[in-house]
Amino acid sequence: MKIKKILLPIAFLLLTLQLSAWGGLAHNTIAHIAQQNLTPEAEAEVARLLNGRTMVYYAMWMDNARSLPEFDFMRTWHWANVDSGFTYETMPQYPSGDVITATELAIHKLTSAAYCDSTKRVFLKILIHTIGEIHCPMHAGRSTDRGGNDHPIIWFGQPSNLHRLWDGQILDRARSWSYTEWARNLTAHVTVSDIAEMQRGTPRDWFGETVVFAHYIYKHTPQNENLSFSYIHGMRIIDGQRRTFLSVAEQQLTAGGYRLAYVLNTMFY
Repeated sequence: MKIKKILLPIAFLLLTLQLSAWGGLAHNTIAHIAQQNLTPEAEAEVARLLNGRTMVYYAMWMDNARSLPEFDFMRTWHWANVDSGFTYETMPQYPSGDVITATELAIHKLTSAAYCDSTKRVFLKILIHTIGEIHCPMHAGRSTDRGGNDHPIIWFGQPSNLHRLWDGQILDRARSWSYTEWARNLTAHVTVSDIAEMQRGTPRDWFGETVVFAHYIYKHTPQNENLSFSYIHGMRIIDGQRRTFLSVAEQQLTAGGYRLAYVLNTMFY
């Protein structure tokens, strides 16, 4: 009986770790880029709903809150699995929803006069997080390996898995920067036309891009491979171009930030 009491909390902890999102560094970077690109109207409404807090303050709220019973409904809202040969539209859907349906629901509630500020406050926090999740490659990973959790790799000599690698390990090894340094460096040379191109489409379109990147990541990351700096900086043919996996991660962070700003600016004008 005592063993069962010990094992149950451990099992719950392991499940929570398996369902983890982009690390705080990535979510904070995306939220910070978005915060810096809000219109005055959107900035005022975001500040009002968040009681003066920044979006970075709540960038990881959804991960923390889902362990509370009252927010258990959003446990599956962090990802949408897409197996090889499938698209988001052709994959079986979670009855409780996924990162796309959660994003669309949040936009609906935030733009409808039918919901009170307390509801909108919750769904703004959700939106800040899910737009980030849409851009995390392994949150578009396969159901067959639980988004890369059952895809083992060796990372700098230590056991890891593909999901954990793309949730944050690749960023942590690439640069020893804070989220503000990431944001400043990623946006330093972005042009107005670059931003306009990134902001085309819808969250479903953006998730489709992430699915494509996930395909290339699986292709170039064999199981049990011993990976190090060459994985981060090595050149590969990805989506028809010679580029590094670090550039993919940087593109997703940058696009996620500008797109979150776009969604908020479009809603709060």
